[in-house]
Amino acid sequence: MLRSRTNRQQRPSESSDERQGGRRGGGSTNNYHYGGYPSSSSAGPMSISSGADDDDDYNKKKKGGSSAGRFGGFGVPSVAGGGKKKFSSGGGGSSPSFRTSSAAYNYSNSNSSGGFSGVLILLAIIITILLSGTTFYYRKMTTRAKLELTSLKAQARHPHEHHHDQVNNEDNRAHAEAVANLKKRQSELQGELTKASVHNKDMENEIVKTHNFAKALEEEMKAYNQQYDSMTRSWNELTIQVKEKRQQFIDSHHHDDPTGGIVPGGPGHTLNQKRELEEMESIDDYEEYVQRREDALWDKIDLLIEKIGRDSQREALEWFGADLLYHRVPEEEISFRVDFEVEYPKFDPHRPDDNPEIWTRVKETITIEMAPLKLMPIAINLFLQQVHHRLWEGCNFVINAMHILQAGPHLYRGEGKFAANAYQLKSKFEKSRLDVMPYQEYSEEFPHAKYTVGFAGRPGGPDFYINKVDNSENHGPGGQTHHDLHEEADPCFGRVVAGFEVIDDINRIPVDREKGSLLAAPVTIVSGRVIAFRRGEMNNNMNGDGKNNRDGGRGGVPPIGGGGQQESLNIPTS
Repeated sequence: MLRSRTNRQQRPSESSDERQGGRRGGGSTNNYHYGGYPSSSSAGPMSISSGADDDDDYNKKKKGGSSAGRFGGFGVPSVAGGGKKKFSSGGGGSSPSFRTSSAAYNYSNSNSSGGFSGVLILLAIIITILLSGTTFYYRKMTTRAKLELTSLKAQARHPHEHHHDQVNNEDNRAHAEAVANLKKRQSELQGELTKASVHNKDMENEIVKTHNFAKALEEEMKAYNQQYDSMTRSWNELTIQVKEKRQQFIDSHHHDDPTGGIVPGGPGHTLNQKRELEEMESIDDYEEYVQRREDALWDKIDLLIEKIGRDSQREALEWFGADLLYHRVPEEEISFRVDFEVEYPKFDPHRPDDNPEIWTRVKETITIEMAPLKLMPIAINLFLQQVHHRLWEGCNFVINAMHILQAGPHLYRGEGKFAANAYQLKSKFEKSRLDVMPYQEYSEEFPHAKYTVGFAGRPGGPDFYINKVDNSENHGPGGQTHHDLHEEADPCFGRVVAGFEVIDDINRIPVDREKGSLLAAPVTIVSGRVIAFRRGEMNNNMNGDGKNNRDGGRGGVPPIGGGGQQESLNIPTS
């Protein structure tokens, strides 16, 4: 028999927690007993009592003359008095029930069948209602359980956002501190990871660089190996060539003469060529042999230079100092000078902007005294021969740089242009074989001081220049490094002793620095003459304008020990 939970006592199997819905820790659970249905009462869920208790209660009520029906606990309608139905509260419970008098069961047999059918219908209705309520309740509880499950999942994913009502504040702070420490540790680890990544990247770059460097070294080693192989082949080829040259050298010096063709005490006086060459076994032996030959060659060159110098000195004295020699003047006291008559445009301060080509042209003299003949015999003799043969007539000073004033066989063409080494001028020097020096003669006792005169070029000549500054270093030994034999020097053979004002006037003529300091107007050598004199008397007989007072300016040599004038020098012609 079904009856309300409120109409019975608590069973031993049921706890007070179960009657209170089993809600703990904020959760909600429903306890269901055998054969029962949950109740919609706020007091707790419904349960179904055992059938034995229901039967006992029913029998007791029947024996006691009670008119309550078997299903009175669930509001079964009962008939009181004249068969009318009435409703009353049954069992003191909160659920309504139907009561009937005991007369309800005293129907006749003819009415018993219809009453049982109504009870079944009523029971079916009640069961239907109960099932509907149970279904609704289950749906509600299922929805609530899903919501709680979703909340728990969210709390599991975001523990720092947990907001449970009954969570202890201290646990929350501890949890927050733990989360903060974890975040801090996470940040530290992230920093270390970043550093490790950067270090790893640097190591990768270093590995790439090392790999590239190793590859470059490998290529360089390969090139060195190829170069070594090439040098080895070249060395082998040179070895073969040396052997061949050695044999050719021996064969070329082989003679039928058992003495090897060497005359004792003659040329090659100490060498028995055939034997010595055959005994040579190393490069050092050949180098020593070549060095001896080179030394012998330089000895011959020195002898040749000395002979050329003696011949040039004797020629200069015989050609230009014969009269002084005739008067028994010692050779070391004889010296020479050259007077050049130069025509040039003179600067006019009243018309400074005029073209220098239309300036008034004047003729003045520049006097050059030769160096001591024993110091520079070859250069002095060459220059005197050039002057004597009138090779300088018509030549021009063309270059007026900051350090030199240079003249040569160059012809002025107008408008600041020159024909360098003009044929009609240069050919005179070449046909006379008086164009260049045989070698670069130089004396440290007569360096390139200011106003000295020297030959230009390699070999020197025919151009000569006047040093406007001290060029001892630039034009001395080793100063001209652009030449092959840079240790050589320009020959320096004379010094300007008069006509400085002419040089100053030439310096006033404009020049074209972009074209090598070429003069903008011609400065022409009109004539030149050679004058011999006894050293020490030249300065006494020279006035400020470079003219000799005793010979009337004609350049003659004053007689020794007597008066009178010498009209001219009796010099043999070529």
